[in-house]
Parts: sequence; C-alpha cells; structure tokens
Amino acid sequence: MKASLGKMLRQAREGGYAVAAINILNHLTFSAVLEAATRKRSPVIVQTSVATVKALKPNALAALGRTMIDAASIPAVLHLDHCQSIDMCNMCCDLGWDSIMFDGSHLSLEENTKTTRQIRLYAQSKGVDVEGEVGIIAGVEDDISHDAGSLAGFDDTMLYIKKTGVDAIAPAIGTAHGLYHGTPKINVDLIRQLANATDCPVVVHGGTGLSDDTFRELIHLGASKINISTALKLVYTGAMREYLDHNTGTVNPLKLDAFVFDRVVEMAESLFVLFGSENQADKKRHPRIA
Repeated sequence: MKASLGKMLRQAREGGYAVAAINILNHLTFSAVLEAATRKRSPVIVQTSVATVKALKPNALAALGRTMIDAASIPAVLHLDHCQSIDMCNMCCDLGWDSIMFDGSHLSLEENTKTTRQIRLYAQSKGVDVEGEVGIIAGVEDDISHDAGSLAGFDDTMLYIKKTGVDAIAPAIGTAHGLYHGTPKINVDLIRQLANATDCPVVVHGGTGLSDDTFRELIHLGASKINISTALKLVYTGAMREYLDHNTGTVNPLKLDAFVFDRVVEMAESLFVLFGSENQADKKRHPRIA
C-alpha cells in the first residue's frame, strides 16, 4: 500500500527501528523485496537509482512500481535515489514516485540548499516527499562517483533542513557506497545530535558492509532509514552464478529466476529483522494513504 516517506520514517524513529531502503534492479528484485516485506510484515522503501530508471524506462517503471506497491499489503514507498537532475526529479514526481532524493553533493552548500528548496516546492505540489544530502558520501553509486567524502557538520545540516524543509536528511557521516576496505570511521555523534535537535528523519547511506552492532548503534541513536544497494547486487549476481555452476548444460530461466528470487527474499528478510521493522507494518500508526 502507498505510504508517505516522511510519516513512515517518523514512525520508525518513534518506534525505535529503521526502515530498510533497498535498491532494486528489475521486476524480479522489486517483487522479491516486496515479498520479503510482506512475509515479515515490515514497512519498506523500494529505491530506484537513476541508472535503473533510465534502463527500465521511466513510464514503464512507474507503471510497474505503482501497480506492485498499491497491491501490497504492507506500507511501501517508491523512492528515487541519488538524483542530480532537476528534470529527472520533476519527471518522477509527475509519474508517480512517492519520494525523491536530490543529491546536491556536487554543489556548494548554498547552491545545494537553493536547488533542493526549488525541487521540494515542485514535489510538494505533487504530494511527493524529498530527501536531501549534506556533505559528500564517498564511493560509487551508479553514475555518481566520489573518491573521498566530505563529512557534514551539525550547524550546516541544521541550516539546510531549516531552509529547505526536506522530509528526510542524509548527512555524510563517513559511510560510503560500495564495499568497505577496512572499518569505516563513522561520525555517530552527528546522528545523535540531529535526532535530538530536529524532527527531520535521519538517513544513513552506504549500509552494505556495516556490522550488525554498527547498525544497531545507528538505529539506537536515531537513524530511521538505512540504504542498501550493493548487498542486493552481490546476492543477485552470486545466486545466478551459483545456480548456473550447479546446473550446467540445462536451460531453464524460470527455475533460475526462482532460485535468485528466493535468495533476494532471504537477504531482505534478514535486514527487516536486524533493523527492528519486523511486525511494524500492522500497527495503527501506519495509516493507509488515500
């Protein structure tokens, strides 16, 4: 069922859990993530990268996404992840995305704030929520690449939230997209400061590779949305390799898809349990959005 990103994340903060925001690649992974959320009765954010939107075609993905989410029995959000294009943000607002994330990391803080506010005003007119970013999150996210991150500061982040009115904030805290080489040094104190100072839900990007204890600490301190992308890609491609390695000489795409589907479901289910969102979908604080 259709849900509001802002409301979903505020409910998560109040409930002491986080919502998994999982980047899907196609119909199979989209369906698997929703199936896992349904089995675990968990709210979920289904994320689409700009590259995925372009590859699957915006109108086709919008029609697929809306049909699947509207038919789901758990609260779900269709979210555009890491978009640096105003036109793409506006187009997804028009086509039926529930929320969008504007990535202004390539801009100065002043320009990032100005552009985010412009995007949010349009999104608001369409009933779409907006996530913003302060600082630079290192690593590679499809076509966006940063060799090094630039940590967000508390004062800058609070000013950005105040001036833009975003529905969720993703401050750069030292996490990174892709795989970690060594243990990341995370500014967990900024999560705590923001959670105590503002009602704006706090988002953690670069979730793949963080330890279970780190996830639990971030959620305890106030993180309400945790992004997972690389983990799904690894499970998806790994399951394909495993099936094909053990079924050489056979041609049965449907059985291959079923095998991969089950592995993606297992991965997503484990996230819902770890993040504490299991069995949160049926609580009365998750009203259906008309």
